[in-house]
Amino acid sequence: MEGLDFGNILGGNEIDSLFVEDEKPVEETTGEKSQEETTEIDNSDTKQTTETVSPNGLFEGDMEEQPESVGSVENNKEQGDTTTEKDGGTSPNENLYSSIAQACEVDGIFPNLDHEIISKADSAESFSDLIEAEVNARLDEKQRRISKALENGVEPDDIRKYENVLHNISNITEAQLSAESDAGEQLRQNIIYQDFLNKGYSPEKAQKFTQRTIDAGTDIEDAKEALQSNKEYFQNQYNALLKQAQDEADKSKAERQKQAEKLRKSLMEDKTIMGDLEITNDIRRKAFDNVSKPIYRDPETGEYLTALQKYEMENRADFLKYTSLIFSLTNGFKDFDSFTKGKVKKEVRKGLRELEQTLANTRRNPDGSLKLVTKPTDDPESLFNGNFKLAL
Repeated sequence: MEGLDFGNILGGNEIDSLFVEDEKPVEETTGEKSQEETTEIDNSDTKQTTETVSPNGLFEGDMEEQPESVGSVENNKEQGDTTTEKDGGTSPNENLYSSIAQACEVDGIFPNLDHEIISKADSAESFSDLIEAEVNARLDEKQRRISKALENGVEPDDIRKYENVLHNISNITEAQLSAESDAGEQLRQNIIYQDFLNKGYSPEKAQKFTQRTIDAGTDIEDAKEALQSNKEYFQNQYNALLKQAQDEADKSKAERQKQAEKLRKSLMEDKTIMGDLEITNDIRRKAFDNVSKPIYRDPETGEYLTALQKYEMENRADFLKYTSLIFSLTNGFKDFDSFTKGKVKKEVRKGLRELEQTLANTRRNPDGSLKLVTKPTDDPESLFNGNFKLAL
């Protein structure tokens, strides 16, 4: 039996939007990000630099500072989004989080957020979202781009490759490109050669036309044009990758919401969901939260888990045991009447035993038949013996 699908987990705001009625505070609270837990991402690419670009490593994405940038964002998400589950008790009063948010605003902890946004923080979840919004607001454009790409499932290696190549190209100066040296000539060859490859030429033809440019003595001017062409090519490729990831993430989110609405409607409106067994609305709502609302983040995998998934992870054997038993008792989750039929049979057997005991202690005629009472005087133990009058 496979584990529960992590992709079906909804965020708190997505779950809340499915219900019209007010939601009760949940017992579990999500972890809060702090500034100390957020690892700063290297933003050296935003500064002016005159570093010497290696001609051989121009399009290989081998720069040292860039991998650190991508890794730092991953650390941000892993360290800042840690979610823990409370052992018990009830959630704090919503006024507590509202007061904390207002105090943070007064002390200047949320300088990048509007008052209207801060005033809406009235629960543990919304306060956590508030902290995340402030952290994101402090990121520069590159950091937000990398963070969003990781969130949408883009592979870190792909992000690193494009970020490094674009960084390398953007830091090539005109002096480096025009240098009359072996390094300058190699740099121009690499840029022109890569431009031919980008346009669909085979490696052999790309090398042939590159050499023709050098022999003609136009390699400096051609390299300047090829540099701009390379920038546009790799930027367009990167943008297409990010857009595809965003589109897939939006599609996945819409599908999750659709499935969640279908599940919510079934849980809340199906009166015979488990045969004749009556289930209260509170239990139905709790069942929906247990299978759709994230309450914990696995520190090893970074995956968010619902209450049911967390139980499966921590009690794998028991989870399989109980699931298998219910599956077998209900003929593959198709017939839940056995839960009520068993109780009915038990009550019937109990009633028959009580009836049998009552009959055994009842007065009988000499022939063994039951002695029927036809008038009050036939039963000396009867209180209705006619020796009293009704009060009018």
